[in-house]
Amino acid sequence: MIKAASIGLGWWSDELAKSIQGKSRKIRIISCYSKSKKKRINFSKKYKTNYHDSYNSVIKDPNIDAVILTTPHSLHAKHTIQALQNGKHVFVEKPMATKYLDAKKMYLAAKKHNKILSVGHNRRYSSVSDFINNLNRQKKIGKILHIDANYSASGALKYKKKYWRANRKESPGGAVAALGIHMIDLMCYFGGKVKSVQSLVKKFAVKVNMDDTTSALFEFSMNCTGNLTTIFACPYTTTFNVFGTNMNIFSDVDKNKIKIFYKNGKIQKLNLANKDTLFLELQEFADNCKNRKKYKVKNSEAAHNVKIMEAIVKSSKKNKKVFLA
Repeated sequence: MIKAASIGLGWWSDELAKSIQGKSRKIRIISCYSKSKKKRINFSKKYKTNYHDSYNSVIKDPNIDAVILTTPHSLHAKHTIQALQNGKHVFVEKPMATKYLDAKKMYLAAKKHNKILSVGHNRRYSSVSDFINNLNRQKKIGKILHIDANYSASGALKYKKKYWRANRKESPGGAVAALGIHMIDLMCYFGGKVKSVQSLVKKFAVKVNMDDTTSALFEFSMNCTGNLTTIFACPYTTTFNVFGTNMNIFSDVDKNKIKIFYKNGKIQKLNLANKDTLFLELQEFADNCKNRKKYKVKNSEAAHNVKIMEAIVKSSKKNKKVFLA
């Protein structure tokens, strides 16, 4: 059993805790930390854990094997490297960091200290991802020509000025860090690394200092193109569509629905099984910590996702195509 501490006690730490606490035989949260003492006490009561009074005391505690980080995006690198240096495994929520160079430092630190670092791209564990991957492995899709993805929600319309996400440092590219990076991860899973980005990042509706509407055109290493749309001021949407020479696949990732258009004109609609993707990713993280089993998302892939996020912002600012090294 991996004994973990939850760090940064907001909405998402609660979602992760709910997925495993009392359900997993592989990982259990035994302590927590937040700058807010009230949050520490409330979390510890809700999930029957201890709590620490500082992050330093968490990473120095010999009873803790791993930390689960849901701290602000810009702090991921600092907190991750501190934990790795103190012999802790790390599960860090996406995005891995806000800068590619920081992401690279994180996975090099994990390698140096021989500890596990895993990034929470949970849509990679979805039924839709598994289904499309199986079709692709069986070469049923044909040549993938284009991938179109949209992850949008209305959350930023309610953001207050002091909320940590409500600024360009923590939310570069509008909704990319919170939402769009999930789809970037899936797009690269099927298209390979992104070679170039052309984007528009705009502020149309939100009242805080961040953008809300992002559109990006990608060229992938596996010779296909892609469109990403991610909006933080409209109704909830998670669509992921693949266009191939044998079939077009239209999916709603979070509703586990797929519609396939075959080249012979046949149309097929499928309702897939619901999977607890948070449980699955944390189970696999625990397996990785214990037995060095492979985690589905490579650190190099999670870091590349951050590089794409940076390129989206850069392309929009310069109003030109950006090529990724």
